[in-house]
Amino acid sequence: MKIIKRLLIFLLVIIVIIGGLGIFAINRIKAEVTSEDLPQDVYESDGDFQTLMAAKALEIVGSSEEDSYTLIEEFLNLLILDIIRNDVNSDYDPLNGETADSKYIINHEQFTLDYIYAHLNDDNQIIVTVSLKRNNFPKAMTAFHFVFDIDTEIEYNVLNIPIDWTMTLSLSEVYLHDILVKQNIYDYFVSMANKDDIEAYVDKGELDLDDYTYTISFLDLVG
Repeated sequence: MKIIKRLLIFLLVIIVIIGGLGIFAINRIKAEVTSEDLPQDVYESDGDFQTLMAAKALEIVGSSEEDSYTLIEEFLNLLILDIIRNDVNSDYDPLNGETADSKYIINHEQFTLDYIYAHLNDDNQIIVTVSLKRNNFPKAMTAFHFVFDIDTEIEYNVLNIPIDWTMTLSLSEVYLHDILVKQNIYDYFVSMANKDDIEAYVDKGELDLDDYTYTISFLDLVG
């Protein structure tokens, strides 16, 4: 099973539980995410995504702190789309695709996972939004929002020339629509999976499910 599917197992289980709470609960968590919320420029990008991400990392190194956050947002959306197309659904293209398979990331008998994208909040944190739809009665649509703190570091050589750039995302909060999910809840569902196997599937950067961090560097991108 590919990494995205494993990382989202606990999300699907949570939706099953919530679905059993009745119509009131479903209305409470209702959240509509559409293709218009996706980063349009990323989905229109041409060329090799690894090359595009490496170029974006170089832009981040040479940018001001204020501009770097927007560039990090673009970098992460390139990374997300690259992972989806390489590891989950090679046909995924919700903006321009013409087939049914191009419209979703994962299509399960009970659930559809159709969108994942990153965006900045006013505190310069990254929010990764995951849009889910329940296909069986009672039908519902909702979204999880994973809020990450961003930490970046540039490594220089003796000539003060940048030789590497590293970014670490640390999970701060998780929301189901606008409801805060307590850490012990997602700790429980993550513990049901084999964390070592999940971490080993990550081929770009390093995922640590004990600390809920993800670290990636420029050298990870260029090999």
